[in-house]
Amino acid sequence: MKTVRFLFAQVHDYRKLLILSIGMAILQVPTDILSAFPLKFILDKVIDNREPSAPWSAVIGLFDALATRAGLGTGETHTLLAVIAFSTAMIVVLGVVGSVLTYTQLYVAALIGHSVSAALRVRLFEHMLRLSLDWHGEARSGDLVQRLTGNVADLEKLIIDGLVDLLAGFLTLVGMVAVMLALNWQFTLLSIFVVPTLFLVVWTYTRRIKAATKRAARAGGQLADVATEDVRAITEVKAFTLEERETLHFKTYVDKYRDAGLRAMGLEAQFRPLVALVLLLSTFTTVGVGSLVATGHTFQLWFLVIPTGSLTIGTLTVFLAYIRQLYQPMRDVSKLMYIATNAAAGAERIQEVLDQPAEVIDAPTIHWPTTGVKGDLTYDRVVFGYVPSRPVIKGVRLHVEAGQRLALVGLSGSGKTTLVKLIPRFYQPWRGELRVDGIDNSKYPLELLRRNVGFVLQESVLFEGTIRDNIAIGRPEATDRQILAAARQAQIHSTIMGLPGRYEAHVREQGKNLSTGQRQRLAIARAILRDAPILILDEPTANLDVEAEAEVMRALDNLLGDRTVIMISHRLSTLGHVDEIAVLHKGVLVERGDMSTLKNRGGMFSKLLEEQTRYSYDGARQQRQDNQARSRSTSTVRHPGDVRDA
Repeated sequence: MKTVRFLFAQVHDYRKLLILSIGMAILQVPTDILSAFPLKFILDKVIDNREPSAPWSAVIGLFDALATRAGLGTGETHTLLAVIAFSTAMIVVLGVVGSVLTYTQLYVAALIGHSVSAALRVRLFEHMLRLSLDWHGEARSGDLVQRLTGNVADLEKLIIDGLVDLLAGFLTLVGMVAVMLALNWQFTLLSIFVVPTLFLVVWTYTRRIKAATKRAARAGGQLADVATEDVRAITEVKAFTLEERETLHFKTYVDKYRDAGLRAMGLEAQFRPLVALVLLLSTFTTVGVGSLVATGHTFQLWFLVIPTGSLTIGTLTVFLAYIRQLYQPMRDVSKLMYIATNAAAGAERIQEVLDQPAEVIDAPTIHWPTTGVKGDLTYDRVVFGYVPSRPVIKGVRLHVEAGQRLALVGLSGSGKTTLVKLIPRFYQPWRGELRVDGIDNSKYPLELLRRNVGFVLQESVLFEGTIRDNIAIGRPEATDRQILAAARQAQIHSTIMGLPGRYEAHVREQGKNLSTGQRQRLAIARAILRDAPILILDEPTANLDVEAEAEVMRALDNLLGDRTVIMISHRLSTLGHVDEIAVLHKGVLVERGDMSTLKNRGGMFSKLLEEQTRYSYDGARQQRQDNQARSRSTSTVRHPGDVRDA
């Protein structure tokens, strides 16, 4: 029922087209049912001199002028040529009409299905982007992509192949049985005695094939995961000479996929001949009994009596044609059950995402200053964590004045990145307040707040498009002159001018055609162009070599300006240009001061600095000298045992 309501809500805007598609399917049913009658008319005329009854007789009269009526027997109204001409014309008309109806129905159903799936994908994707990072942190990216692609495709398939096909198949089945009953109800009961068996075979094998196909699809997904993992880690595979091991590992999943596919195809291979055997039994009975009755004999089986003369060769042909088609509507029903099951699961998974509350974008009505945000930040007893009852930030109190440059340092996992993610409201504090210019940041409109915060992260993400597009991503209305100025300030302009296409050069997936340093400087150009008063630098030089780090640091000097800057860095030697340093330890602010003060205090910062310099050139040399001095001192001390030995 939930699936029906969900589906109805999606096709509501296309209900007129849906009615048209259903109408075409209903009109197509008579063309399928009547397609066997032209051969009946010809056989009855040729073999038994019987002519079609009303209303066909009146139409055949239009063809009587094609041949002379001489030689007609008693009771004959139409010539053989007229019946043949009418029957062949009927075949052509039914074929053309059926083709037009089929095309219209399929095209309209496809139009509805693709339109609904396109709109649903956009809606779902947009809603995903509106969900909080907290929600995304628990979701799996592959699962989200599957909901966007596979689950929406299941609904699309239900609309295109399921609903209309089910209606057409059901009406065709009912129509065929009704015609057969009208022609000869006794013979109909005999002809369709295999229907329960046929339905059981179709139902059973469809379910088994569905399960086997799911297993094969799951194995195919695992195969794709393994292949993707190895392709992404190709450098590590080669570095550790893992080619043979990974090939064997991949072959294991290839074998699983092959075996699962063979099981599914094996069931399909069993299904088709088994249906053919059941239909053969029905055909055998129909041909045998039908021929017996049509040639002047009476057939009796218990209470069922088929009198002689009640069946003609033409009527027998219609029965045979219908019996051959009986299993298809039944298979369509089974197919629909498979499609509907997948669509129901897909609809439920899609609705799960759509039911998630989006981030609060709007804020209470407040008169915001037209001059914009200044950048004054205040953490007031802020507590936050990702898992309930396990806080990462524990009552932090910190004030950063507008225009001040603050460095956040501490051991990995101390909460540095988490602390800055609270500024643009990626997450909401559990307790306490984070104020921007004296106003709780939860009261800012989300777009306004984030427009005033710039980022340069450890791994800068580049998007598909051109170099120009990536620089202007935070300010798409920027002019070419502004973009070039930002690139020059970021020390990346000369590099861009050396690329084929220059600023129109295409950026490959995640910027693979650019070095790490170039990607970082593009990110800095992006931040310069955005011109946000608050700037967050999260390890912007962590993955760079010495030369690239120097280039990025020069670019950062042009970026910082009079902005409020919070820099996260493990390289304490790069913090000489900050005003103040704050030290976090296990989510608690333990120290704060300038470089020289913290260095001489002997606290945590001093220890961190000492650990970093221990293995520098000067530090390592001093440590060797100290070790050598201790070794010489130890060698001059004589133990009591040494004296006795002497």
